[in-house]
Amino acid sequence: MPVPSSNINMTDIYDEANNNTPPSDLAASDLFKRSYFEGPNGSFTIGFNGWGQYGATSGADRTYLITASNTNNNFNQFAALNYFFDNTTYANYVDIVNNLPTPVFPAPPFDNDITVYCRLYDSTKTYVYSQFSQLITALGSVSQIFSLTTEPMIAVGYWEVEFQPFSGSFGGTTCNININNTSKVSGGTINATGSTIFDWGTYGSEPFANSSSGYEGFYFDISIG
Repeated sequence: MPVPSSNINMTDIYDEANNNTPPSDLAASDLFKRSYFEGPNGSFTIGFNGWGQYGATSGADRTYLITASNTNNNFNQFAALNYFFDNTTYANYVDIVNNLPTPVFPAPPFDNDITVYCRLYDSTKTYVYSQFSQLITALGSVSQIFSLTTEPMIAVGYWEVEFQPFSGSFGGTTCNININNTSKVSGGTINATGSTIFDWGTYGSEPFANSSSGYEGFYFDISIG
């Protein structure tokens, strides 16, 4: 359940992020400002999931729809907000198409198969909080939700896409990567052997948003070949 839209108190805000009641000595500023990645699923600097309005990275890891700020914190900014994906309205989604043909005999049929990884990190690229991986066969595709309902909705997508060819005989090819309908990589070269990684450090982060996936979240649309 999201935070109520009115008459909001500390318990409402804490419970949405932690499924529990707050300790009696918890400061509102810590709950509001400290981020998810400072809690039990990150550095464990604090013992709870915070909303990240300011945090250790000046709001870079804030929860969706929270505005980065170190001052003027108030309860109303949390009205009707969700903390975790529900995979109905809010979800991360992936569409991947491998356009490479099935190799002609005597080449093995798996030479153009490739494993694709999609990952979302905190702003320091220390903690992964939502990820996908699957082997995509030649002329194969996948379309699916990959977020979990225990994963937080972080406002900024610090993304990474990795390609790992299945065979050492992979011919090498190119890829296009779109995130939330924004082109990030166009004609990027995939190495014939080993892994090839594209990420936000080179191509820029992307905000949490509505997309043609039909969900609010992060939509990875990837084509190979």
